[in-house]
Amino acid sequence: MSQDVSADGLREEGRSARRASQAGMLLAAAAVPKSFERTLMPRSSRDQGAITGLSMVLTYAAGTVVQDLVESVASFLVQRRPGEEPDSLALRRATMVCDLGAIGAGLALQKMFPEQRNESVGRAAARSGGWLLTAGATAGFATGFIEDVLNSFDRASRVDRRLRRAPVVLIGGAAIAAVSEYVRRRREALGALEGGDEAASEESHVAIGRSLAIGAGVTAALGVLAVAERTMASITGQALKEGLPGGERFWRMAGHLAALGALGALAYAGLDKVHQTVEGGTGKIEPAFDKPPESPFVSGGPGSAVDWQSMGREGRRHVITVLPREWISSVMGQPAVADPIRIFVGLDSARTEMERVSLAIAGLEQTGAFDRELLIAVSPTGTGYVNYVAVESAEYFTLGNCATVTLQYSKRPSPLSLDRVWEGRKQFRLLLAAIRRKLYERPPERRPRLVVFGESLGAHTSQDAFVNQGTQGLEDAGVDRALWIGSPHLSKWKAQVIGEDRPDVDKSLLADVDNFGEIEAMAPEARSKLRYVMITHHNDGVGLFGPDLLIQKPAWLGEPATRPPTVPKSMKWVPLVTAVQTTIDMNNAMSVVPGEFVARGHDYRADLARFVREVWDLKATDEQLERVEAALRRYEGFRQEWMDAHDAKTGSPDALVDVKFPTRAKAKA
Repeated sequence: MSQDVSADGLREEGRSARRASQAGMLLAAAAVPKSFERTLMPRSSRDQGAITGLSMVLTYAAGTVVQDLVESVASFLVQRRPGEEPDSLALRRATMVCDLGAIGAGLALQKMFPEQRNESVGRAAARSGGWLLTAGATAGFATGFIEDVLNSFDRASRVDRRLRRAPVVLIGGAAIAAVSEYVRRRREALGALEGGDEAASEESHVAIGRSLAIGAGVTAALGVLAVAERTMASITGQALKEGLPGGERFWRMAGHLAALGALGALAYAGLDKVHQTVEGGTGKIEPAFDKPPESPFVSGGPGSAVDWQSMGREGRRHVITVLPREWISSVMGQPAVADPIRIFVGLDSARTEMERVSLAIAGLEQTGAFDRELLIAVSPTGTGYVNYVAVESAEYFTLGNCATVTLQYSKRPSPLSLDRVWEGRKQFRLLLAAIRRKLYERPPERRPRLVVFGESLGAHTSQDAFVNQGTQGLEDAGVDRALWIGSPHLSKWKAQVIGEDRPDVDKSLLADVDNFGEIEAMAPEARSKLRYVMITHHNDGVGLFGPDLLIQKPAWLGEPATRPPTVPKSMKWVPLVTAVQTTIDMNNAMSVVPGEFVARGHDYRADLARFVREVWDLKATDEQLERVEAALRRYEGFRQEWMDAHDAKTGSPDALVDVKFPTRAKAKA
């Protein structure tokens, strides 16, 4: 009998040690239905698996951390002597009491910091912290209650022993998940019945079985890291308890911090390796762009001070694909007046920002850019990519009488270039200052109009060049017009100018719209005043995602009746999980098909030519606009086929500038 009691005592101690993990598993299981919720963009089974796995891991981590904290406090309260582990039964009962206290504290925090419009992140963090505290403590209390119920059974009964060994926490989690899934499906069905919900008709190609399998794989892989982290935390806790007051459980939190710091250092080293690999790839010469341009009106051409190889992949593509005069004449139905100018200075073209700016100004002077009708200052995306639909539209509408100048600030995709925003912002500010000096040297009637364009991270860097200056900063810099597409949520300037009224912001000059129809719906007087326009699709994850989404409900998930049609009415914000879903949405929003223009997600090509004509005040008839839009689609499809042909070594034109204006049939030939 004593052996049985001893064994049961060990089981009780083991259950106590596992309570944090069991609480985390309960929350993780309950998060599964939420992860399948319809969000901004359709997704594949692989995407769904990643969302499910990451959501489970994050909620599991939140549950275990909360329960570890609660149990540490309980351990400290019932500890008889420093360094001595408390009785397991007493610890379990004390933990349940502390769980109830934590539930109350969490509810109090949520009550103290109700949701407010334009609230600070700190206030939202306090409320979300209360929510997580309540959820984690509730899961912990449920776990302890189940253990008490099981331990109350007759210990001699074989059936009762089997019941005590059963994974009842997972069974409970599955039951909660089933109820949550029913509620989710009902909410989505009601949202679809209400109508006006375009997102409800979006089809995701998700196989539930495959998604759950992928999610399990993601969870298992991250679970290995979690085990390593908890092991390191336990070892640290053991070491600290020897010389400091408090037991192992109390010091386990310090161990968690140390372990997470070590894992963070490893992740940083891995990310640095990825950066090096990606940056190395951008410098390689592509088969389709292996010859310097022959035009003297672009960087890298005859007489250019910018070395062809230093421009990087995106820079070489940009200057090689400049529109020939005959193409412009053919589309516009009237002779082109000049060859378009494209100046591009790569990150490797010079060592410092000032040297790169000097190269850009020298290129503008050499090509006669300051004598053109329009001068477009572009801040590119992270890789240096310049949206050719915007640039080509301006080249068509001005009959070639324009110049584009671009400075590269990174060689990595935008999500990996967030640490380069400061560089892009500083460099763009210097470029505009240098251009302004050159313009003021000329009489007003001989100055080109200066306009700004930026896409995605390029919109962020070019906008934040004027942070804390409002629209007045743009006017002071001599910027006549500006057009930004897919502005990231992190843009401080955007938040400032569309937020509360400021003395340096003239809101009549501004617009932040989803599509061109919103411009057409404006009153003629208001429409004529617009000078600085941002286009942000309501389902563009790039424009909606930010770290604050982890802990703060965004404005775009307000009352269902007030949401745009592309934001699902059934979508509900949940701390941690919604951020994972929007991250995947952000990636899917950037999927585009060459030649197929749509106004959706992060694809702004469909009505971009119309915005260019309107915002930059360029003269073109509606008939010419339609011909330009058709030409843009043809050229993009042709260009992609041309690049694919070179990559496949199947033969294609020797130089893009030698190709006659292609019809679809000629492009395929």
